[in-house]
Amino acid sequence: MNKEKNKQIFSTDNFPLAIFLKVKACNLLGLSKKSARRSFFNFEDTPLRKQLTKDFWEEKGVVEPRAFCQTQKELKTILYDDSYPAF
Repeated sequence: MNKEKNKQIFSTDNFPLAIFLKVKACNLLGLSKKSARRSFFNFEDTPLRKQLTKDFWEEKGVVEPRAFCQTQKELKTILYDDSYPAF
């Protein structure tokens, strides 16, 4: 049985949250493009992801600024590059 198919997925269209989760090493599974203007980042849903999301909303999350900027560029590339596979 394919383990990838059994993973719980957390989806968000909140770009700063997606950057934060990616910087904090949450597993980005893919991108779902709902329309030309709306996309969702799909992360593996784990207890760590849940805690990091809580930290983000409670303004307790801390990341290194250069890592945030680099990840922001990476996720923008994924958003706008049509060759990136949508999941």
